[in-house]
Amino acid sequence: MCSVVALSAGCAGPRSTGALWAQQNVEREAALFRLSDAQRVEQAHMFELGLADEEIATERARLGIELQACPGPVQAFAPSANNAVRDGIRIRAQGDATRLTAVAQVALADWRIRRAHSTGQTRFCDDARAALAGATSFGEPSSSELLTRLPRATVTRDPRRATAAPDAAAPAETLSNYALGYVDAVTAAAPLPQYLGLVYGGFVYPSGPAPAPDDESAAQTVDREAAAYPQWEPDALYAALRAARG
Repeated sequence: MCSVVALSAGCAGPRSTGALWAQQNVEREAALFRLSDAQRVEQAHMFELGLADEEIATERARLGIELQACPGPVQAFAPSANNAVRDGIRIRAQGDATRLTAVAQVALADWRIRRAHSTGQTRFCDDARAALAGATSFGEPSSSELLTRLPRATVTRDPRRATAAPDAAAPAETLSNYALGYVDAVTAAAPLPQYLGLVYGGFVYPSGPAPAPDDESAAQTVDREAAAYPQWEPDALYAALRAARG
């Protein structure tokens, strides 16, 4: 057992001394101070990418388990409980095409598994396996005009506030700011405001008329279009399509 004195300097192992442990600590700190600002930034970035890799692996393992019983008993369709987890991965992996593709794969597989649960159709299970295996081709946003048909909107945590200054920041930065509570209202192009309201809470006010399909029609549209928007959660597209109906 470490003594009170030893706790103040760290517990030494059976083959080391407290002096050796302290010296090693000093050397590590000295090495850190010798790093340039750029090197420190790079170390922090690599740490963030390591966390992203761990979370992607966890998502893959979770979805793999769910696929073992897919489609399972029919249940009501619901937003993914892991949307925010994948948002965090995207923020950590900004600029890394390989990791962003990996998170798009697990997001699409998650959508398809939930569609299988809600419809009882095994084809969605097969599609989810294809997404996890990297067999789904993701297109550029310009390959679909879905979002150009949807109006801008405002999401706010205060129902008395139906407007906000247009947000010029990148969507990932805006999402992070809203999720962390740095801002309480965002006006932006679809599907960002609708998605923020769905996952992080708030009231959504469209700035103009929008499609208002029934739930299944909206879901079928996302089935067709989600791969064209790998930077968005499929739930974001679904929320935007249904926004006019509340």
